[in-house]
Amino acid sequence: MSLRLLSILISLASLCSLHASTHDELMRAMRDEAKRALAELHVESLQKPYYVEYLLTIKNTESVKATWGGTVNTKKGMLAVLTVGIRVGNPTFDNTNFFDVSLGFFGSGDDEESFKNRRIPIELDYPTLRRELWLATDACYKQSAELHAKKEAAIKNRLRTDTTHDFNPLGPAQLRDVSDHGIFNIEQAESLVQELSSHLRNSRVISSSSVSMEHLPETLLYVNTEGREYIKTKHMIGIEVIASGQCQDGMPIAETYTSYARTYAELPAKDSLIKAVKTLATSFEAVYAAQRLSDPYSGPIIMEGQAAHEIIAQIFAPQCIVQRPPLTDRGVQDNDRFTAFQNKIGGRVLPEFLSMIDNPNLQKVDETSLVGHYSIDDEGIPAQMVNVVEKGYLKTLLSGRIPTKRIRSSNGHSRGGAPIYGIMQMMCLDKKKEVEAKAMKSKMMSLCKARELPYGIIIRKALNQNILYTVLYEQTSGEYPFAQGDSKMSVLEAYKIYPDGKEERIRGGELAGISPASFKDIILVGKKSRAYNLLASSVVSSFMTGGSQFISASIITPDLLFEDLEFKPIESDFPKPPLIASPIE
Repeated sequence: MSLRLLSILISLASLCSLHASTHDELMRAMRDEAKRALAELHVESLQKPYYVEYLLTIKNTESVKATWGGTVNTKKGMLAVLTVGIRVGNPTFDNTNFFDVSLGFFGSGDDEESFKNRRIPIELDYPTLRRELWLATDACYKQSAELHAKKEAAIKNRLRTDTTHDFNPLGPAQLRDVSDHGIFNIEQAESLVQELSSHLRNSRVISSSSVSMEHLPETLLYVNTEGREYIKTKHMIGIEVIASGQCQDGMPIAETYTSYARTYAELPAKDSLIKAVKTLATSFEAVYAAQRLSDPYSGPIIMEGQAAHEIIAQIFAPQCIVQRPPLTDRGVQDNDRFTAFQNKIGGRVLPEFLSMIDNPNLQKVDETSLVGHYSIDDEGIPAQMVNVVEKGYLKTLLSGRIPTKRIRSSNGHSRGGAPIYGIMQMMCLDKKKEVEAKAMKSKMMSLCKARELPYGIIIRKALNQNILYTVLYEQTSGEYPFAQGDSKMSVLEAYKIYPDGKEERIRGGELAGISPASFKDIILVGKKSRAYNLLASSVVSSFMTGGSQFISASIITPDLLFEDLEFKPIESDFPKPPLIASPIE
């Protein structure tokens, strides 16, 4: 063993020991302040708190971004944020599950102390953390007590039809899931993204491109007054490649490639990444030269590969999350977003040959590291495998600790401020419904013939929502024509398939009119299931929770043949293309 390697290992061991002792000190500070808050916090004429929780998140972010072979920026920094939750009243009726637009969200108003995602010093010790907890707890209690009073006033003149309790108390538990995130060398990462981005610089049709890598290890420390505690680590690293440009008719086009894993070592090898970037560049040239979709199509559509994963992630999986509509001063607030399954338990939502589970305990499928893996959710509940759909019928929803009429307890799926799926896996129960790609195309063409359609449609890539809102929107100055609405999906790679087997690339289309009922029309699935990692959009708005907008998740599914979907042209005006051609020869 070299002296350099030995030195690194000794340093890592010392760092782990330091972190362990520091974590113990910080947990003690959180316990002591929570106990004090529960015993002493009180305002005359207002209810006392019956429950206090603290979540401290320590983030160590490292990122690098390159374009055309050169570095755009590198970032390396540490961040500590604190979130405080207080329940006033009692578990039957407390200050939560109530929406009051007049109060500031994300923890406070502009002129108040913050208590959600509160930035605190990274040089933390027992007295520093106690002081931050004291200030944040005071602000949280004041708002919680005010909300409780407003909620009581709002229901005095109303007959409540839903008297479900506001909280589900639990006993104490001490949980721990801490592991090393591995070695990440930012200089090595910078060299890699430079090389990957250089393979896009000779394209005459790509106007803008970026290759970025971000390493996002987190340590979370949690304490509540029930005696439930945890220390856990989250590991996430990702590579994102985005290219954009305009066709001669002004239509903006884009191509994307993403790869996420839990550690650097689990990312694809360098050769595989180079191949993926070159494939992206070739695909961009193809879509630039493709014919624009001119007529709407309604008929059978095959969702292949990444597109199959995205239609599950964007349309089906969010429906499997339990939601409780909050009370307002005018009664229950209606919410139609992703609520189709809230009263559907026991009903059929998939064909009877398909089931769906969510199993966050999975760590790998084949050689793919699953970023949706976790052992403890953010409320201190051990992760559970949940049979969401059995033989086509919805059995339950993914839940946290807030009870609803149908779901009374948590099944360990609260992350980022609200319930969210972890690793959703579709399983086929009838081998006759699992077919090779050739047989799936043949079945689609027979359906097209019966409907007198001249061609079928295969979609191989759809636009991921995280990539749209965090990178592509900025890269195109908001000009990219993305599909708007929960029943639509932006498509990046689509083909017309003719009876003779010919494939023709098309551009400028989007899936429309997709509903949860559309998934009952899946008639065949592919032989091979693949895993796909993504940053999934939160189902319960981060505006309401003060939590995360995007949460790591994984989808495992085969290709899917839908009997009937709608694929229609994008109907919007486009910006004028550049007046002269690219100088790249």
